[in-house]
Amino acid sequence: MRRRRHDDELFAEINIVPFTDVCLVLLIIFMITANFIAMGGQLNIELPQAVTALPASQGQVLVYINEAGEIYLAGEVVQPQELAGKLQAEAQDNPELVVAVSADRNVPYQRVVTALDAVRAAGVSYLALAAEMPEANAQ
Repeated sequence: MRRRRHDDELFAEINIVPFTDVCLVLLIIFMITANFIAMGGQLNIELPQAVTALPASQGQVLVYINEAGEIYLAGEVVQPQELAGKLQAEAQDNPELVVAVSADRNVPYQRVVTALDAVRAAGVSYLALAAEMPEANAQ
């Protein structure tokens, strides 16, 4: 019987470098896509300008109103009556819930007030209106 020497054994090795590269690329794609969705995705909203505008904070629920007056919550169109119902469950779970309303600068004021009224009817105590800093004052 022949004894196998240590040098004769097969050495199987898994190269994980290509796997790691693919995972990192997928992670980058996910981060960019998540940021795109969080910022409104396909909504083209031109916010009004304000010198005292602050950046959005994490944990805010974003409500968008586009130039046509459509109200969006979580990427889908909702009616003002539906908006109150959808936010009510979140407001009960989180009493510190902040809802930020981002309305296009050309939206009629009545449409913004209707959305704000729906948010308040949901029991949300903290409400923010989104604005952007003018280009000259942006840091």
